[in-house]
Amino acid sequence: MIKKLAVLTAVTILLLAGCGKNKVDESTAEAYITKAKEAVTLLNEQNFDELRAMFDETMKDALTVEQLQQTVEALKESGEFSKFGDGSVSKRESYYVTILPAEYTKDQRVYEITFDEQQRLAALYVK
Repeated sequence: MIKKLAVLTAVTILLLAGCGKNKVDESTAEAYITKAKEAVTLLNEQNFDELRAMFDETMKDALTVEQLQQTVEALKESGEFSKFGDGSVSKRESYYVTILPAEYTKDQRVYEITFDEQQRLAALYVK
């Protein structure tokens, strides 16, 4: 568990270091971190309709309810959701990429959630 946490921390630091040039201001970061937490909460609660309502058109076509259900099944191996860690946001081209650590009772996960400038969810990865 400690080894996983150390690796997770190292990966997060590397991701953050790579994003340093494209930092966003604090209020922008806070807004996108809040949206990312909302998305993860909806995923954890299996509220797929509300989650998909946050998607841009490409994501609606790319990520089905069945795929979201498979993601939730994989997340169940991590146990119950406990809390979020400190998130960060960087800007890549016209997108805002949020890195959001999440603690579960058995494991740690890191979400990488990309939003467009209209705060629509454009990508969702769980590590």
